[in-house]
Amino acid sequence: MTPARALIGSSLLALAAACPLLAQHGGHGSRETEEIHRHHFAVLAAGSHNTKKDGSTIGADYEYRFNHPLGVLASFEYVGGDFREDVFAFTAAWHPWRGLRLIAGPGFDRELKRPEETLHAENAHSAAAEHHSKYRALFRTGAAWEFHWKEHVTFGPEIAVDVLKGEKVFVYGINIGWGFGRR
Repeated sequence: MTPARALIGSSLLALAAACPLLAQHGGHGSRETEEIHRHHFAVLAAGSHNTKKDGSTIGADYEYRFNHPLGVLASFEYVGGDFREDVFAFTAAWHPWRGLRLIAGPGFDRELKRPEETLHAENAHSAAAEHHSKYRALFRTGAAWEFHWKEHVTFGPEIAVDVLKGEKVFVYGINIGWGFGRR
């Protein structure tokens, strides 16, 4: 089984296991009385894929909610495997319905130098031996479904699409978070 299929399978399993928690989100109260956390910190375990590359992704994000449906999200991810890059995204977050989060906004990625490139540059005895990273602008769109467990803990599936010049990267995985601060 490939790592991508294992991650998708575990995501679906976590979603199925969380179905009883959907009762928490079912119609007992209005949007105005639903308690939210103003601050939310989360970690991400995911996979990244495009038509030529596969890689595992780990990351973290912080969301600040201005009011019930709107917030801003800052994300950082390290993508390994064939990608070897850092991703930074600064997105707007919209919560149109309980548990659902939609995001969109700009960001950039920084391709990391591979060890074999560093070794080759050191052997060349030239100015090329200094570190140079390649930065690329991107636009991220995505969605997440947050299930609430206990008072502060959230978890659920997350998917995003990063659009770079000539490339689309799909990111999919599990997000586990901690909410704090009341509105």
